Amino acid sequence: MMKQRIAYLISSLFTVPMVALLVFTIMWFDNSKENFNNNLYYYLNSVLFFTIIPLCAYIFARAIPKFKVGGRKAERKLAFVFGIVGYVLGNVSLVFMKKPTKAMIGLYLSYLISAMILAFVNKVLRFKASGHACGITGPIVAINFIAGIKMLYLALLIPLVMWSRLVLKRHDTKQLLAGAATSFFVTIIIMIWIY
Repeated sequence: MMKQRIAYLISSLFTVPMVALLVFTIMWFDNSKENFNNNLYYYLNSVLFFTIIPLCAYIFARAIPKFKVGGRKAERKLAFVFGIVGYVLGNVSLVFMKKPTKAMIGLYLSYLISAMILAFVNKVLRFKASGHACGITGPIVAINFIAGIKMLYLALLIPLVMWSRLVLKRHDTKQLLAGAATSFFVTIIIMIWIY
């Protein structure tokens, strides 16, 4: 029972939007000049499109009866929809910025492309690849490009989040590895291209 509670806590703390908040906040405090041009608006823009809008999925899932009845399945669908909407709007917002940074462009694109591939795999290929595994792996790869190898310790969160999803029986090992591999390779390619 205690194992389940710990797994649930880890799974709740490290949802995709909360990992985004963690990564963008680390970027701000690590080097706001390099990562956000010392522009608080750029940081808040990241939080709006990659944390606040995607988190609205969970509010909708619990507040609107139509979605509440759908349970976890409806919540998962909403999380994908709100996530992709936030990521698309975030990438569009880069066009209106005077000087978006390499870090922002790289992370914004990584989130969008990873989410679109995962949505395709889940919807079209009917394979339930893990959003949690995708949402923790790519950003941790990215933060190591952006802030340097000193952030390598964050990689310990990847197996921890995967363990929690296995304990809660939300995914099997193949689904977790598919989610993690998606964002790992997308992020590596984008970061190498940008940096």
